[in-house]
Amino acid sequence: MKKTVTFIIAHEDFSSALLQTVEKIIGPQENVFTFSNAHDSLLVLARKIRDHIQEQKPEHIVIFVDLKGGSCWNLANLLRQEFPKLEVISGINVAMMISYFTYRDELSFEELIKKVIQDGTQGITCFEVST
Repeated sequence: MKKTVTFIIAHEDFSSALLQTVEKIIGPQENVFTFSNAHDSLLVLARKIRDHIQEQKPEHIVIFVDLKGGSCWNLANLLRQEFPKLEVISGINVAMMISYFTYRDELSFEELIKKVIQDGTQGITCFEVST
């Protein structure tokens, strides 16, 4: 099995709530860590994530963030400069996370990233209301 370490970094309690929701639907997941910028500075978060990466020594690293351009995004991209195997994906949603955990051991890393983005995007729809 490929060793991929996953981080979800978001504002307030969104990352832990998202993971709890996904695990309620598809079951417990391994090698996934949630972080919030609500209680720790970005420097503290960076240190915690670096520690996990150095301890796990993963083949691949994925960081999901809630908002492109936000502080969590900036932190993830700072870490990407240090770890070339790291991929940053923004705009996380339940469909995206279910896709990721469902296919992370089945697809190549490059195919997985494309599939996750595609499935996350397809999960966003608007139904026209009849009047």
